[in-house]
Amino acid sequence: MKIVRSSCSAYILKFKLPFSTSKGKISERKGFLIKLDSANGKCGYGDCCPLPDFGSESYKQAEAKIKDLELKIRIDTNDFEQSILKTLEPLSDFPSLRHGFEQALLNLISRDQNISLNEILNSSSKKTLNVNAAIGLLSSEDSASRAKELVSKGYKTIKLKIGRGNFEEDYACIKAVRENIGKKINLRLDANGKWNLPNAISSLSQLEKFGIEYVEQPVNNINDFLLLSKRTSIPLAADESIRTLKDAYDFITQKAISIIILKPMMLGGIIPILKIIEYAQENGVMVVITTSLDSVIGRSFAVLAASFVENEFAHGLGTAEIFEKDLFADPYPIKNGQINLVS
Repeated sequence: MKIVRSSCSAYILKFKLPFSTSKGKISERKGFLIKLDSANGKCGYGDCCPLPDFGSESYKQAEAKIKDLELKIRIDTNDFEQSILKTLEPLSDFPSLRHGFEQALLNLISRDQNISLNEILNSSSKKTLNVNAAIGLLSSEDSASRAKELVSKGYKTIKLKIGRGNFEEDYACIKAVRENIGKKINLRLDANGKWNLPNAISSLSQLEKFGIEYVEQPVNNINDFLLLSKRTSIPLAADESIRTLKDAYDFITQKAISIIILKPMMLGGIIPILKIIEYAQENGVMVVITTSLDSVIGRSFAVLAASFVENEFAHGLGTAEIFEKDLFADPYPIKNGQINLVS
C-alpha cells in the first residue's frame, strides 16, 4: 500500500461549560486532525488531542514535532501491526501524536484494503457498551441535581470528580449524590491524584459506607497504591500513573490495583492498549477505557478499544455533549447509558 500524501489541520473545540477537576478548569480542547491519502484515492483520519496535565505532550510540543516530522511510512500488507509499530517509532515520546498517526493509518488500511479494523487488529468486538456519565467539581446541590438528571436519561454509573482542597466539601458532595441516585446506581470517584497517602487513607475510611464502585487515582505512585489497598475496602483504579506499557505491567503484576483506566490518546493509540487489555484480563484486573475529552475522531477510537474489553464495566465514553460543535457528527450516540455498535 502506497501513501501519497499526509496533512495535519489544527482545530479548537469550545466547551459549552467549563469542566472542573482537581487539576483545574478545562474550557476548550486544541488538537490536530491528521489525514493520510493512499494512491488508490482512499483516506484515513486520526486525532491528535494533547492533554499535558493528564500525561501527554503539550500542544506546542506536538506542533513543533509535526513541523519537522519525516515519517517513513511503509505498510506491509502481510504484517500490518509490525509495520505500523516500525513506522511510528519516532513518535514514542509523543503519545497523542502517535495516537493520531496510528488511527489515521489503521483507518486508511481498512478503507484501502477493504478489511475491518477488527481483522487488522485480530480482535473481536462486543455489540453493546455500558457508559458512565461524568460530573466535574460542582457544588453539592448542583452535583446531586445533575446526577439525578443523568440517571433519568438511563445512566447506571456516575463518575464524580473529587479532590477539592477541603475534604468536607468532597464528602458533602458524595453524600448528596448518593442520596439522590439511590443505592442501585454505581458511583465511582476520581481524585486525579490530588491526595497524599495519609489523606487518602483518612478520606476513604469515611467514604466506605457510600458503596463506592472504585476510586480512581487517589494517590500517585505504585508504593502508595500498594499501601492504600491494604487500608481500604474500596477498590482502587490507576489512570494518570499508567502512561507506558511498563507502568501498566508493573501495576498489574504487583497487584497494586483492581481496575486499570486506559486512555488511547494518553497511551499512544490502540495497539499498546490491546497489549495492556490482554495482560490485565489474564491477571484478573478489570479494564475501563475512557476518552481524554477528545474530538469525535478520538472518541471513536476509544469506543473501538472499549469494544475489545471482556468485562461489563461502564466505560468513560460519554463526552460528546461537552462541545459547542464537534468536527463531525457523532457515529456512536449514547442511549439509556449504552452505546450500540450494531447499526
